[in-house]
Amino acid sequence: MNSKDYTKEISKKSLKNPVVIIGAGVGGLSTATLLVNDGFPVSIYEKSEHVGGRTASMKFRNHILDNGFHIMPFYKKSAIYEILKDVKIENRLKLAIVDKIAFYDNGFHTYPKGIGDILKMSLIPFKSRISLLKILLPMAFTSMEKAEELDSVPLTQVTSKLDFHSKQFFDAVCMLAFADSPEHISLGEFARTIIRANPFKGGTSEFAYPDMGGYDRISEVMANYVEEQDSKVNLGHSIKKVIVQNKKVTGIELSDGKTVETDCVIISYPAYHAINQLFEPGVFDDDFIKKTNRLNKTTSVVEVHFALSKALDDRQVVFPVGDNYVSKGIFFISNITPSVSPEGEHLIIVGTPVKPEETEDPQRIKDIVSKMKQELSEIYPDFDEALLWDRPMAWKLVEAVVKEPGLVWKHKMPHSVPHVDGLFFVGDSTVSYGIGTDSAAHSAVLAHPLIKKHLSSF
Repeated sequence: MNSKDYTKEISKKSLKNPVVIIGAGVGGLSTATLLVNDGFPVSIYEKSEHVGGRTASMKFRNHILDNGFHIMPFYKKSAIYEILKDVKIENRLKLAIVDKIAFYDNGFHTYPKGIGDILKMSLIPFKSRISLLKILLPMAFTSMEKAEELDSVPLTQVTSKLDFHSKQFFDAVCMLAFADSPEHISLGEFARTIIRANPFKGGTSEFAYPDMGGYDRISEVMANYVEEQDSKVNLGHSIKKVIVQNKKVTGIELSDGKTVETDCVIISYPAYHAINQLFEPGVFDDDFIKKTNRLNKTTSVVEVHFALSKALDDRQVVFPVGDNYVSKGIFFISNITPSVSPEGEHLIIVGTPVKPEETEDPQRIKDIVSKMKQELSEIYPDFDEALLWDRPMAWKLVEAVVKEPGLVWKHKMPHSVPHVDGLFFVGDSTVSYGIGTDSAAHSAVLAHPLIKKHLSSF
């Protein structure tokens, strides 16, 4: 038995009860993957009947539809990939590269894959390209520590001074990176994204998507690994309460009244929901609750899947430029991987940010779909003839990864709190930086040493 296996055996024997993880999304499963690799038994409880959380997929008319458009940023440099690599299961996740990206403004314009491509951007006049480089180059070569100093500065402090087309560049990057507009983005968070995409600092601007189809395949790979390590993923199990006695976690109560003993609970969905829903009054003081509730920042989107009888483009992502377009991002999922659609058919998803109240207005959603169809017909004359069906989805409360200026990175929810021993938080609402699901995985990586230290004390 090697030292790693011996450590695992000791870990299994030292814990009387498994670690309980609430939520089987990317954050919860990333945490579980790291813990079981160290030999700690875990038991995940997920209220839905499938893994993936907000990245869950479904089958509709033989197409695989994602719960919104998701993408793995920074490809093999992403936190998700690093976790899979660390536990030696990265070969289980076959990934398709997403790199055929373009702007559309009365014609197609290449999307820059790196800082050097800025000078070649036909979308922007040459003078504007120089101005853009003067902004982006210092960002790309600054340090993560320096970027932190910009966390309270809104991105619009920079973009408001730019010409129309340069602003559209930032709009597109923010849509792809954060599924949000520059008004809500911190300059520090944007800078960290540019740093991580800089190949001269070991980064990459490549994106990826599961070649097997469906973004939740990432979660499936992790869930399978967790169960192979003699741990459990319990689907269709809702948690009623986290039991705390004398400022220590002692167990959980399921919605059916059953209790499960544990010395460690990890919550992987938004902390601001958890502290208000899963704990008895008095566990947290009012000031802490108020501070945590400040993180309750969400975005709202309308996304429409369109199934087509033929391919309209060989690109993978197109960003229409200008305020006159409702369609802010056109994602050709079948061009990323044909596995999402039956043979002979093609799938695209078109998205746009909206006001929360618009997601509950059927007529407004109908108008948005109609405008998207009109725009797609203008960009692609064969669209009407090729359209087989459309399926709109409206999301009112999508957790905003970047929150807002002043509420990013180390200003978010801490992974552990002094109020309760054995309680940990991971996920997009906790201390982390990154884009989308990469933020949830990064949070798990940061929390892992704290959790491991706690478990090793038994």
